[in-house]
Amino acid sequence: MKTPNKVLVCFALAALMVSCKDKSQQPTDLLVDIVEVQGNQAALHAEYPGQTEAQDVTDLSFKVMGTINKVYVKEGDHVSAGQVLARMDTRDYQTQLSATESEYRQIKAECERIMAMHAEHAVSDNNYDKARSGLERISAQLKHHRDQLNDCVLYAPYSGSVGKVYRTDKEMAGPSIPIVSLFTSGNSDIVINIPESEYMLRNQKATYEAKFAAIPDKTFPLTLKSVTSKANSNQLYQMRLGLKDKVKDITPGMSVMVIIQREGNSEGAKAVVPTGAVSNAGGQTFVYVYDEKSSTVKKTAVEVENLQSDGNAVISNGLETGARVVASGVSKLTDGQKVKPLKKTSELNAGKLL
Repeated sequence: MKTPNKVLVCFALAALMVSCKDKSQQPTDLLVDIVEVQGNQAALHAEYPGQTEAQDVTDLSFKVMGTINKVYVKEGDHVSAGQVLARMDTRDYQTQLSATESEYRQIKAECERIMAMHAEHAVSDNNYDKARSGLERISAQLKHHRDQLNDCVLYAPYSGSVGKVYRTDKEMAGPSIPIVSLFTSGNSDIVINIPESEYMLRNQKATYEAKFAAIPDKTFPLTLKSVTSKANSNQLYQMRLGLKDKVKDITPGMSVMVIIQREGNSEGAKAVVPTGAVSNAGGQTFVYVYDEKSSTVKKTAVEVENLQSDGNAVISNGLETGARVVASGVSKLTDGQKVKPLKKTSELNAGKLL
């Protein structure tokens, strides 16, 4: 009678061990950080990187052909309106002018003699008209050759700074060959590229501010100057803005972040999620939406409008505010996977002592 009891006990112990082993091999749900999708107040806030550009840039060239005698400026120099920037070798133009002046004096004297005789009716009207026409021709030629000699000097048309020097001494120059570029010394403009969604809002009332990397603790108000009506090859529209106040040491070529804040209500608010929630694979951008009932995640395709400097991404399509998404570690997830939300630590229990 003892033997069967021992057998039953052994079977019971074996079954218990198998049950415990099966439970230990069962996979545990992955702990994930779940956040609720927020709205960005109808896309009223947007940030775009940009660059400063000079308000007015002019490439200056000589009006005549010739050899450069001397360039008097270098890149970065400040110049005043009317200042000489470069001179051309004037030898050929001076010789040409001297010959024209000599011819002019001769024709002028002859014309005056014929005009005097015509007044006494000693010369026909035809000869008088020919003499006057000849004087007008040589006078125009004399002016042209004087202008050419004067054009051998390149002047600054306005006060500004030299951006680039294209040619130097002893090089050839002409009407289509730039010598220096000149830009105004005032505030630079700021140029950004905006997507179609932002372009459609261009007529809504908004405030614009600039934040420079070199001056991180301050923003500067901007005014909207223009927006191109045609997109570039990247389907972006160029927006040009100007600084309202003069800012010291801001020069063309600086990097800047433009902050656009529009007025409006919460209708049509776009979804905002942490950038860590967004993943990309196989040419598709997506997030994982958490289903509380089934404790699973669903892979959901989205369109990202822009990435903000605060670490969030604005979603233009595919996600609604109020949804719950996985905020980080999305590379470890698969569609339909069971997960367990990570418990939030209370700010009053930061050390997990309670």
